[in-house]
Amino acid sequence: MTTTAEPPSLPQSGLHPRSFAGRKLIVSILLILALFGGGGLVARSLGSGTPHAAAVPQSSAMESTYGVRFTRLAVVGDGGLLVLSYVVIDAEKAQRLQADRNHPPALSSEARTGGTKRVSLMRTGHAMRAGSTYYFVYQNTAGAIRSGEAATIRYGGVSLRHVPVL
Repeated sequence: MTTTAEPPSLPQSGLHPRSFAGRKLIVSILLILALFGGGGLVARSLGSGTPHAAAVPQSSAMESTYGVRFTRLAVVGDGGLLVLSYVVIDAEKAQRLQADRNHPPALSSEARTGGTKRVSLMRTGHAMRAGSTYYFVYQNTAGAIRSGEAATIRYGGVSLRHVPVL
């Protein structure tokens, strides 16, 4: 008498092996697209291919006077907006900077004349915490600040030069 082996039974989880493999394939494709399809964005954010790829310079004068360290300047919104990010070092001093709606930090291009101090979005009236990141959103007047170049941040007589623009 010959016996035939029964195929192994599938787990009762309701998942079919093919659907699991399909999910793995989809996840793999999405991962590849994220790594390589968005490679230009990743490369730009890491600074490759830009002449000012260095990290944002630091200013001890700006940090001690205004309680913030600027960390990032990026062109967004199809070139029409700029996001200037900063980390709070001294919450009390940074609160005064954030509340100064009539005199926000001014941004200027180091490659051409022009810049902006027209803030479109400024978070005010909130308690700031040391170590937290906050931001200003500016109108990029006439496209004065461009990705891949450098800019200067000026506030209250203190300047931070050679800030790379993402």
